[in-house]
Amino acid sequence: MENEPLLKFWTLIYSTIREIWQIVEPRIEDAALRLDIPIELYYYSELGLDTFSIEEFQKRDPFTNPEQFERLFARLDVKGWIEPIPDGKYQVTQRARNAARQIIQAGDRYLSSFKPHSGLDLPRLAALLKQIVMANGAEREPPAKWAISRRFRVAEKDSPPMVQVREYLLDIFAYRDDSHLAAARPHFNEAGIVWIVLGSLIGGTDVTAQQIAEKMEFRGYEAFDYQIALDAAVEVGWAELTEEPGMYRPTAQGRELREQVERLTDEYFFRPWSVMTGDELDELYTQLTKLHDQLIEFKKMK
Repeated sequence: MENEPLLKFWTLIYSTIREIWQIVEPRIEDAALRLDIPIELYYYSELGLDTFSIEEFQKRDPFTNPEQFERLFARLDVKGWIEPIPDGKYQVTQRARNAARQIIQAGDRYLSSFKPHSGLDLPRLAALLKQIVMANGAEREPPAKWAISRRFRVAEKDSPPMVQVREYLLDIFAYRDDSHLAAARPHFNEAGIVWIVLGSLIGGTDVTAQQIAEKMEFRGYEAFDYQIALDAAVEVGWAELTEEPGMYRPTAQGRELREQVERLTDEYFFRPWSVMTGDELDELYTQLTKLHDQLIEFKKMK
C-alpha cells in the first residue's frame, strides 16, 4: 500500500490534538462562563464564524441532528451574537468573533506555559507542519477544501510556537475531515445518520438502536431515529439483524465499504505529503512523538 508508511502519522496527530483539547478546553470553558460568552462560539469556530446556516454546518458535520443547529441559532440570535440574513442564513457579528477569539486565547495563554525539553523543537515542528498545511491548500480536488477554508483561526505569525503548532494541527485535522467526507459522502448523500450506524456496527460488537443513541447522545438523535437508520442500512445491504432480537451487525458488504472509504480517505489526506522528504518525515514523527508525550506530562503536572 503506497500510503502505508504514513498511516502512523494520523493516529499520532489525532492523539496529540486530543491532548491539547484536554489542556485548553477547561480554560476556554472557564473564560466563557466568566465573561458570559456562549461556549458554542468556540465549538462552532471550526465550522467558521462568518455566516451560520444548517446547509453550511452540514458540509462539515452531516452527522449531527440539524434540529440541534436550529435551536443553537435561535439562542444566539436572541442574544445578538448572530443576525438573520436572507436565504436562511445568519451573519456572525464582529462582537461574536471578538468573543470567540477572547476565550480561545485564554486557552492559548495557558498552553503557552508549556515548556518543551529533551530535544523538542517547537519552532521546527511548526515549520514542518506548515509545509503540510500549505501543501493541503495547494492540492487539487477532491477533496473540496470546505473545512480548511472556513475554520476560524486565532494564531498569528508572532504567536508563541506552541500556539502556532496547535493551529497547524487543527488545520490538518480539518483537512482530514475534508478528505473523509469527500470519500464517504457519495455513499450516504444527506443520510449522515446511516453512516453513523454503520460506524457503530463496525466497532466490533453487535448493537441496538438504543445503545447507539446512548453512545452518540451528543449527536442529538433519539433511539427511534437510529432504528430508522438501522433499517435503512439493512435495506442497502450494509447491516443485518442478528439472532438476538433488536441487535444488528455489519455485513461483509458494509465492512468492505468502510474499509474502501478509509483507504480513499488516506489517499486524499496523504497525497499532499509528497512535498516532504524522507528525512523531514522522520523528523516530523520524532518531534510529534516528543510533543505528545510531553503534553501528557504537562497535563499531569497541572
